[in-house]
This record gives sequence, structure tokens and C-alpha cells, in this order.
Amino acid sequence: MKKVLKLLAVSLALAIFASTATITASAEKIEFTDVDKTDYFYPAVQWGLDAGITQGVGDNLFAPDGEVTRAQVVTFLWNMAGKPDLTATETFDDVEKGSWYETAVAWAVESEITAGTGEGKFSPDTICDRAMCISLLYRMMGAPMDGIDLTATAGLSEDTLLEEMTMEEFGNALMLEMITSFHQQNIIEDVAEGTYYDLPVIWACLNGIVTENNTDVSEERILFRPTQPCVRKEMISFLYQTKLMQDAANAPAEVYFGDYVLPIPQEYFMNELLSYEMFGLIDDDEYEGEDEVAIIVSERASKEAAEAMGEDTEGQGELFRIVRVGEDRLHEMLTEDMSGIRPFAKDEKGIYYLFCTPTDVRYVRETAEKMKEDIDRWTELNSWANEDVIDGILAHNYGLLPVSFTNTMLDMYLARIAYSKDIKYTISAEAYGPLGAGDFDGTRYAEYLLGGNFVRIDDAESPAGGYVELNFTDEGVRYDFFIEDQNLVRELRDGHTAFYRRAVDGNVTNTEAMEGWYFALAEQTGKKEDYKEIDPFLGEWTEEYAGRGVMTITKSVGLMKADIEVRWPGSAFEIGTWIITANLAEDGNLVYSNGKSTITQFDEYGKGTVIKESSDQSGTMELNEGKLVWKTDDGEESSFVKSN
Repeated sequence: MKKVLKLLAVSLALAIFASTATITASAEKIEFTDVDKTDYFYPAVQWGLDAGITQGVGDNLFAPDGEVTRAQVVTFLWNMAGKPDLTATETFDDVEKGSWYETAVAWAVESEITAGTGEGKFSPDTICDRAMCISLLYRMMGAPMDGIDLTATAGLSEDTLLEEMTMEEFGNALMLEMITSFHQQNIIEDVAEGTYYDLPVIWACLNGIVTENNTDVSEERILFRPTQPCVRKEMISFLYQTKLMQDAANAPAEVYFGDYVLPIPQEYFMNELLSYEMFGLIDDDEYEGEDEVAIIVSERASKEAAEAMGEDTEGQGELFRIVRVGEDRLHEMLTEDMSGIRPFAKDEKGIYYLFCTPTDVRYVRETAEKMKEDIDRWTELNSWANEDVIDGILAHNYGLLPVSFTNTMLDMYLARIAYSKDIKYTISAEAYGPLGAGDFDGTRYAEYLLGGNFVRIDDAESPAGGYVELNFTDEGVRYDFFIEDQNLVRELRDGHTAFYRRAVDGNVTNTEAMEGWYFALAEQTGKKEDYKEIDPFLGEWTEEYAGRGVMTITKSVGLMKADIEVRWPGSAFEIGTWIITANLAEDGNLVYSNGKSTITQFDEYGKGTVIKESSDQSGTMELNEGKLVWKTDDGEESSFVKSN
């Protein structure tokens, strides 16, 4: 075991050197004339400039080979720390009042990064060697290895039962073994054990702060060159690699559920605050869409407390679970109360993922005193679960697309119209009075309204004027969609009044959708013959000459509106798409002012990336001798013919 760990220490250091050398910068512009994109320190300089770490030496120069002074180094560190405010202003005899480095020096003293060079001096103009630079950086990062007892035995051997060690115990033992390996095998030839910079250099090696570019590294040996002056390109590289280390340390751990990952805060993962139950999911090709648990995440302390008291640990401390369902099952669920259940994503095969939290408290401790002592941690874990988990999953999984459904009473009634087909309703407005649904399929209209994500409004008032009424007579429930405030809905049920508002803006308001639904019913019953004025535009149209563009026009859920989609391949790997909602104007043309266009570029694997997007398109669609002419307000014109 020890031999393996010694080899691990060496291989880890070399692997870090190799991996960090491939980092590239995202910036396009070279800010300094003496720094080239091919320079290993280019990303570090660009980062330093953007982050306010350095502004160069003037005349658009960075001076990469210039030697750094002690004043410059502490200023770099102070800038990197975010220029924190001071509670003290202690300084040195040789630190000039009002100088550009005075505050940085005072901060470094207060933060115990430096105590000066002795006899009340800081020596700001003294050239800083590499050992001092890495040591000052190490202290700024909290001197993380200083607390390790180097005289202790690591405790790792072939017989060690790792499952009996905590993550912290294992981490300390592993770190001690690595330090011992560095010393015994003389991995860094010019850094002697016991020097003031011994641990800082080992720390820098293990964390990728020294690389094959800013240090002499080969497969055979590492030479840190501790007594040589540190130059600006090396110093900015040390700082940049430290920033990358911090990013990696702050990056969440990942726990898998099926093909996807659940990001876990490092603190929770390393301190083993959570317990995970992961389930082998049915292959997508065989999955039938019923409820299937992917993962259950619980507070470990609650489970351990329940076990200590001899209780069943199932469900104890549960924070949340991820469940997946098929579309039919989701539709069924949407018609019912979904307290504690939130659909949040859909994968590429149309399977939905639900975030489910218990509706009862699962917090367990052996005593009331312990319950009170740990309540803040339980509250913190619940806040993380309910506020951060869904966003984290969506951010870390390319194959999951976000979805959103609310579950108000209005949502449940609309879902029953769309999916269960077991409910009778009428729609009423001034034009023709109440119209029954009969055999009319209102799915399209109900689904559109469901997509608005209704939220309850506690302080709303009924506006003046009329409304479109959606009435469930048999159940004593009515919803009024107001003409004046077109996204406000009033619920009348059991003698109580409630208000809802659309949370997601659409091209068609709530009331417009209800008007469209109402007049579609009127058209079916023959009461509104002129509702078919938009029909000649409907269908699929093909570009008349090149034959590449395809336009599809369908009736919108809004009154006298059309939904238009145009797909126009620009090349074998590029497609332009226009999504338009147009109104039927008095002159008989379709007019739009909110068209959205996107250009998507595809790679050889079929993965698309939007490279251009615009939402200020406007224009008209005109019928002319059987052809459809698309005119944009910026002067472009295309002719389409009806597809066979």
C-alpha cells in the first residue's frame, strides 16, 4: 500500500504538470504587445488583466521577464484577494506613505502573510526569489499543510480498512504519505526537507500551481529553482494556476443517477453529510413510462440516529428524490394534486424527471437537545435541496431540457380537459352566450394555457369590463378570463374567490387563447361562419424558386392569429429558423411584429449550436394568385407555393 501511495505522489505531480499545460485562453485580443498567444503564460496574463491583478508596466507592455519585487508580489496577492478592507494600518519604516503598495503591505501583515525582513523593514524593492513568492502565496491560501503532524504515522497499509476511516482521516493520511514520499524519494531535487519553503513547494506541486512551463519538470526530476529571482510571467502563472485550483476545489462533486449527474457541494460530500440510494434504471428502450425512482438523497445524521434508536431507517432524513416518468404518466399526474412534486426536465427521448420532496418532516435525532443543536444544519440542507439542486442538475447535464409545470387548481382543471377527457365544460362570452364542448377537442388550447405557469395572486382585484368564462357547472367551479387585464384569471369555487396570473409571457395572452377557443367552438357549431377567413393561409408552403425554404402555417390559439414556422437551410451544416405569430389584418394579409429568427450550426455529430439570434423581425404574408409572398419590413421578399 505504501509503495502504491509513493508512486501515486509522483504520478499525481507529473499528471498535474502535464494537464495544466493545455489550458488556453478564451479572449481574442492580445492586450500587451510583448505577450503572444503562443506563450504559455498568455491565459494567465489575460486573466490577470481582466481580474484586475495586473495592469502591466506601461506603454502596453507586460514585461514578462521582469523580476518581481516584494512590493509587487504582495500587491498581486492583495489584488487577487479582492482588495479587502483593513482593520489595521501597521506598516514598516521603509514603506512610503501613500505609495501604490502601502495598503497591500499592511494587508499582508494583518493577514500573517509576511512579517517583513527584520528590524522594522519590509524591503519593498528587494527582488523576490521563487521560494519566497510561492511561500507568500501559500500563506495567503491559509498555509494548508502547516497543521499536518509530520512525525505521525500515515496509518495507510495493505491491512487498512478504509471504510472505517472518515473522509477527513483518509485525506490527512494520504497527504502525509505524499509528503513523506516527496522527501524520501527526493522528488524535488533542489528543495531540502525542513526549509521554510519545503511544504509550500510540495503544496504547489500537488495542486498544479507549478507546471512544466513555470518550473523545470521532466519525467526524471523536478527542479524548482528556489533561489532564482521570480519573473513576472512565472508569478502571474503561479497566481493563475492557484485560481484554477480554487475553481476545481469549489466545483461540486458528482453523484450519478442513471445517465446523468447530481452536483453535490464539496463541503457536503467531503464531510459525508448526505446519504445516497441509487437505483439501476430500466433501459430507455424497455422503459414503459411508469414511476421509476432514480436516486434518493437523505441527511446521513438522521439515518444514523434512527439506526441507533433501533428504528427503520427507510425514509428518515429524506431531502428529495429524483423520479422519472413517461409523458402519459406525467399527463395523468398533472390532473391531480402534486404537492411536493415538481417536473423539471425532459431528456432527448421524451422521459420526464421529477424533483420530489417529502410532505412530512424526516428530521431525526436521538434527543431533543441534539435536535435543537442540529436544526440549523437540517435547515441549510433543505434550503440547498429546494433552491439549488434543480438548477445544478440542469447546468451539469447537456441532455436534459428544462420544463416547468405549476399545479394550481386551474392547472388541474385544464389538464383534465387536455388529458383525461373526463370533464364537461362550457365557454361563454357576449357574442353567442354559453357554448358546450360537445365532441370538440380542446387539448391544444388547454395545453397552451398550461404552458403559462399560473401563479396565485393574493392582492388582485377584478378589473372593470367583460370576460370570457370557462365554467365547470357540474363541479361548481368557474374561471373568468378578463378582457381588460388579459393575463389575470378569477376563480370562483365553493363561495370563495381566488386570482391567478400567467407567469410566462407568450405571443398570445390568456384571454386571447380563451377567445380563440370560444370562436373555434362557435365555428364548429356553425354560429360563426366568418371565422374561416384565415384558412387560405394554412398548410405547408415551399419556396418557389430554390425550393429550399419550407413554411408551415397553422391556426394559433389566439383569435384570428396564425403560427408560422419557416426552416431555411443555409448550408449542409446550417439551418435558419423563423418562429412567427401573425395577426389577420383588415386588408386580409397576415401581419407580424414579433418574429424570432435563429441560425443553428451543426457539427459532424449532429449537435447544434445557435450562432445568431434575433427577435425584432417584422413583415407580412400576402396571398397573390395562389402564391404566398413573404415580405419583411427591411425590404426582403420571397415567394412560396403550396406543397403537394
